[in-house]
Amino acid sequence: MIIIGAGLGGLALAHGLRKQGIDVAVYERDAHPGARPQGYRIQLDEPGLTGLRECLPAALFELCLSTAGAPPARVSVRNRRLDVLADKAAAHSSAAADVSGPRAFNRPTLRQIMLLGLDGQVHYGARLVGYGHDADGRVTARFADGRTATADLLIGADGVNSAVRGLLLPGARVEDAGLRLVYGRIPLDGSTRAQLPSWVFESIFTVVTGGPGQPHLGLGPVEFGRRPEEAGRALTPPVDLSPVGDYVACLVGAPADHPAMPSFAELRTLAPAALRDLALRWTGEGWHEDVHGLLAHWDTDSLFPLRISTAAPVPHWQPGPVTLIGDAIHAMSPVLAMGANTAVRDAGELTRALAEAAGRGEPFVRAVGRYENRMREYASRIVADSRQTGQQRVGQR
Repeated sequence: MIIIGAGLGGLALAHGLRKQGIDVAVYERDAHPGARPQGYRIQLDEPGLTGLRECLPAALFELCLSTAGAPPARVSVRNRRLDVLADKAAAHSSAAADVSGPRAFNRPTLRQIMLLGLDGQVHYGARLVGYGHDADGRVTARFADGRTATADLLIGADGVNSAVRGLLLPGARVEDAGLRLVYGRIPLDGSTRAQLPSWVFESIFTVVTGGPGQPHLGLGPVEFGRRPEEAGRALTPPVDLSPVGDYVACLVGAPADHPAMPSFAELRTLAPAALRDLALRWTGEGWHEDVHGLLAHWDTDSLFPLRISTAAPVPHWQPGPVTLIGDAIHAMSPVLAMGANTAVRDAGELTRALAEAAGRGEPFVRAVGRYENRMREYASRIVADSRQTGQQRVGQR
């Protein structure tokens, strides 16, 4: 099997296939794992934790859990004066019996753990430019540097701007959701934690909304169950995980048509200090002093801009030796924290379908068809729900 993309979904799938005795190679367009920002906090609950446990070796799954934080399993929505508008329990994982509830991970740490055990199977600097169907039913991938690779199945796990999707489903559209974010961290070092308001730590994620069509603030604490570097050293044999301290992921977002919003092309050119100034303009007069105090602790150097995208519905397509998982096929607004959850679920669903086909001696294309039918069913609902919630809470189109 060939997987295009070494993000969380692609790496989970690679481990899942290896557990089933299926040969796999991962091709990633980036030159190395740290070639570009990967973000900070990521939340996994049901069904992401179940998919992660299904795919990863037990030792790696336990390492992931040991480094994750477990804030109170509630999601809160407040207005700009911090009055509570909604407060509900976050999803719990029923299938992963040893996991008591949703977890907050540091995304770079999670990805670093998921790369363990894949030495020699992840190939960097490999930008897919095309693929062809061979006479024997297999598929050959072609890369910009002249490399080729042939396998029974090619899986696109290459994100919102998927090259595989562009080739397989050229009519599929990923739409601008009309939101721009400035994303960064508030480090919880020294006395900072004591200076932050207690409500920040009472939910796994909090949205402070200025109202329909207005800016919003998002906050998610990441307090490690065990520091990654300590957890890595405790393994036998030990592994090196990059040190990182506790923090609160903090984003400020605004509609693309906000009067103080530059074009995204310009937004991408702004230095971190200019991004900070812009976000402070969005959350100025009328916002509670706690919000101003929180942003005073923002680590300016951690800031970078994001544009939010969402997938348009895709007409049914015929299964074949090429398929898609994660944002490559169902990009969604982050308001429900279901993007990574659904990508890892895809990895588990596809692994299970392929393993069943191998056990029955069936062609893999039948397994692909079963996976795609199942994935379309659950993913389309989540994309629609994310779009609706984003429209209600933060002015998504």
